Amino acid sequence: RAPLVRLSQPPAGRYRVLVADWGHHTAIVVHQPPGWRLGPPGAEAAPFLEVAWGDRRYFHGRERSPQAVAAALFLPTDSVFFLAGHPDPPRLAGTVAVWERQVEAPTLRALLSTLERSAQRGGDGERLPPLPHRPGQRGRFFPAHAAYLWSRNCNGWTVQRLREAGLASAPTGVVVAAQVPGRLRGFRPVATQDKSSSPTVSVALHTRRMVGLSP
Repeated sequence: RAPLVRLSQPPAGRYRVLVADWGHHTAIVVHQPPGWRLGPPGAEAAPFLEVAWGDRRYFHGRERSPQAVAAALFLPTDSVFFLAGHPDPPRLAGTVAVWERQVEAPTLRALLSTLERSAQRGGDGERLPPLPHRPGQRGRFFPAHAAYLWSRNCNGWTVQRLREAGLASAPTGVVVAAQVPGRLRGFRPVATQDKSSSPTVSVALHTRRMVGLSP
């Protein structure tokens, strides 16, 4: 992983953190402090950020061949860091389940810092440029640290990042999305929107039906 990313202390207050289950894959949705600009190009100051991690060829490249799926499952492969901006409240139509809790500013800073460390960075400390944007993709993809493997996939990544901020227990053994809620600390389930109610849900999110293959 990248060296420690140093972020300023957010203003005092309570901030929302959500964990979204998109169907076999989970993502972290976090409140961005006012004035911060950690979002993807074009949505740098978005009120909420959705962050995830997964196999580069399968998710960003949309490679669905048997060879690509087999490589993602059984061989260490390159990974990507997914980042999308959301309004307030975040639109999470299409999710299977969502869990939410509030955190204080120090915990928010710890979570945003550990999330940012998953993205590869240049000598100036900034994220490497995003990968080419593809039609129909919401958010942007960036080169990420760590190789993807079925036993170390997006769901284990979600739990590990939350654990480093004190919001989850150890990710050992976590492979499928259904195992994630049992590791969360202090979260409560919240009602989800109807899948058809929001145009902001990308096609990519609805095509992730291979267990843990993509963020």
